[in-house]
Amino acid sequence: MTSEAGRRDFMKWAGTLAAAGLPGAALAESALTGTESAAKLRTPLPPGPSYSIAAFGAVGDGTTLATRAIQKAVDTCAAAGGGQIVIPPGSFLTGPIFLKSNLEINVQAGARLLFTTDFETVDVIDGIWEGLEAKVYASMLTGFNLENVSIGGHGVLDGQGKAWWDAFGVVRKLRLDAGIDGQRGVPNPPGSPLKYGRPRLINLYGCKDVFIGGIKLVNSPAWNIHPVRCENLVIDGVTILAPADSPNTDGIDPDSCRNVRISNCYIGVGDDCVIVKSGYAFNPQGVPCENIAVTNCVFGTGHCGVGIGSETAGGVTNVVATNCICDGTAAGLRIKTARGRGRAVENFRASNWVMRNVAEPVVTTMFYGSGSNPRGAGRHDAQPVSERTPVIRNIHLSDLVAVGCRRAGVIEGLPESPIEGFTLSNYFADAAGEGIGCTNVNHAVFDNVVVNAAAGPALSADTVRELELYRVTSRKPVKNEPVLRLEAVQSGVVQSCAAAEGTGTFLEIKGPANRDLHLFANRTARAAKEVEFTGGAAEGCVVKGG
Repeated sequence: MTSEAGRRDFMKWAGTLAAAGLPGAALAESALTGTESAAKLRTPLPPGPSYSIAAFGAVGDGTTLATRAIQKAVDTCAAAGGGQIVIPPGSFLTGPIFLKSNLEINVQAGARLLFTTDFETVDVIDGIWEGLEAKVYASMLTGFNLENVSIGGHGVLDGQGKAWWDAFGVVRKLRLDAGIDGQRGVPNPPGSPLKYGRPRLINLYGCKDVFIGGIKLVNSPAWNIHPVRCENLVIDGVTILAPADSPNTDGIDPDSCRNVRISNCYIGVGDDCVIVKSGYAFNPQGVPCENIAVTNCVFGTGHCGVGIGSETAGGVTNVVATNCICDGTAAGLRIKTARGRGRAVENFRASNWVMRNVAEPVVTTMFYGSGSNPRGAGRHDAQPVSERTPVIRNIHLSDLVAVGCRRAGVIEGLPESPIEGFTLSNYFADAAGEGIGCTNVNHAVFDNVVVNAAAGPALSADTVRELELYRVTSRKPVKNEPVLRLEAVQSGVVQSCAAAEGTGTFLEIKGPANRDLHLFANRTARAAKEVEFTGGAAEGCVVKGG
């Protein structure tokens, strides 16, 4: 039966039901009346009141300050029970705007909100900076304890960041000269052009049911979108841009938030693109960040595509990142924490990523900013474990492609707190300067991993317990370097791996501290040497066979 004949038979049947008043008559009526009935079903509820900022005196000439007019529109709309604030086409100069509940900010196509560069006129608020209560400059759009807030449209939020970045450069030099750079909570020295932390473009505290979509954010003074202790937040179809050398212009920073969905965004900035945080310094009352999903995003310049940390003092759990592209970021997927933060980073899943010209596609480190060198002298020197000792566990990365990277992977736990459970599967890294380094990890699995490095082994494992290597190889082996190097590995399996033509040594067992290693079903006939023992490794109890 053709689709046209089927349609005629259905319409005949529907007409019979409708005429007889039999069950299904409502369906029949919809089918018979066609688009008219369908249009009725799709008609939305009457919209709420709409308030154009122009009606309150805002002038879109780019020079007349419109802060009071915009705030009056927001307050009027909120007093009426909520509705829409319309930013019409034009360039509107503004200071901080304080949002209210039940509002939609609609930045229309052709509209541009310009943030003031007159630092002295910017409100100072009691905010949260890196998990600590602090005085900060209010942001272009600021909200406290709100519900049902939408920020969207096809216009632009422009932070006019260069003036702020230049001032920050002066402040940082003064802090360096005073020996206080990097010290949280210490006031800026006299003569600093900025007394407090720089504003964001969007900064929300303790808000629920927030939607941010469609708009473009450019040249933020600092982080672009910074929700703090918010819940049920959706960010969709947002473009965020800043120069690659602009300081601290992170894209999206969920900070001690819960239930956040970020999708379909393009971000190219001077710092991390999407970074999940929960506080800098250990705090027994720290608030975790949890249930964060990032999907279908593209990242240009930036320190990483999607990351966690380094502020993890409240803990971070349940984060997924899928279907993303990095093109030129410094890192792709990065987890970073350090001694003194405490709490756990756990249950991170990432899959289906393509990365090009990314220096370090995969990074998980517990040495961030600590001054320690996990690959240098003293790397095995454990420190006492306390509530301030960070924990990383249950990390799984899969289906990744990286072309043109400086180092294919960095996975490094602390000697006193090894990473617990790390899996990397279906990973192809080509044109890598160096391979993968894995240090201080318990339960590490590498499955179907191909690393074509220009120098060193494709994969090195040092101080790892329960290591499993399946189908790990290099298709472009390095002369005078093994494909795999194991040192101080306790209980390991090397299975179904293959040596490419031109391989010298396939596997190097280094040092006397290796124990309980099992090698079987590897295809190493094309290697000059399957296994080489160096530094007394022959005493390390290596078992070949099943």
